[in-house]
Amino acid sequence: MLLSLPTEQPSVQPEIVFQIGTFSVSNAMITGVMVTLLLLVISVIISKRRSLKPSKFQSVVELLVEGFLGLLESITGTSKNAKALLPLIGTLFVFLAFGNLIALIPGLTSITYNGTSVFRTPTNDFNLTFSVALAMVLYTNVASLKEFGVFGHLGKFFKFKEIFLGFKQGFGAGVLAIVDFLIGLLDIVSEFAKVISLSLRLFGNMYAGDVLAAILLGTLAIAVPAPWLAMNLLVGVLQALVFGALTAAYYSLAVARAENETL
Repeated sequence: MLLSLPTEQPSVQPEIVFQIGTFSVSNAMITGVMVTLLLLVISVIISKRRSLKPSKFQSVVELLVEGFLGLLESITGTSKNAKALLPLIGTLFVFLAFGNLIALIPGLTSITYNGTSVFRTPTNDFNLTFSVALAMVLYTNVASLKEFGVFGHLGKFFKFKEIFLGFKQGFGAGVLAIVDFLIGLLDIVSEFAKVISLSLRLFGNMYAGDVLAAILLGTLAIAVPAPWLAMNLLVGVLQALVFGALTAAYYSLAVARAENETL
C-alpha cells in the first residue's frame, strides 16, 4: 500500500526473550526493570543536586511535587493523607508514566534478540498491571487494618454485630441489618473488582494504543502516525494519573470512617 510500512500487531502476551533456568524473561519485564533502574539513577542524581538555592530544574521538580500533593489533598480530603500517600502514589505515577511512554522512543522496540523484540511497553503486559493493582488494593486494606484494627476492618464486611443490635431494636430494624450484612458481603466482591478494573483499564488502554499504532503505520506511514504518537504521550501520562488518583480515592474510602470518628 502507498506510504505504508510493514508492521505486526503486538500479541496480548509478552514475548519471551530468554530463560534463566526455568525462569522466563519477557521483553515487558526487561523494559520494566530498565525503567526502574533509570528512575533510580535519576532520583539519586536529583537528591544529590538539591540545594537551598534551587536551580531551574529543581524549581520545576518542586513545583510538580507541590502540584501533585495538592491533587492528592483534593482527592483524599486531608493534608495528612495526602502527605502519607505522596511517596507511594508519586512513585507509582512516575513509574507508570515512564513505562507507558518509553516504548515511544524511536527504534527502541526494533531492537531484537533471536528474532524477538527486546523491549515492550511494560504496562502492555497484564501480569504487571494486575500485580501493581493487587498491591495497591492490598495496601488500602492494610491501611484500613491499621486504622480500625483486625476486628474493626473485618466488621466492614461481616456485620454480625449490627444484626444483633438490629433485632434488639425490633424486627424491622433486624431485617434492615440483614440487608446491610449482605451488602457487606458484596463489598468483599468489590475489593476483587477493584483489582480487575484497575489492571484491565491500564492494560487495555496501552495495548489498544500499540495495536492502533501498528494499524496506522501499516496503512499510512506519513503524517497520521505523528499526531497519533503525540496523543499517545498524553494518554500515557493520563492513564498513570488516573491509576494513581483511583488508588488515592480507594485509600481515602478505606480510612474515611476512622477519620470521622476522630473528629
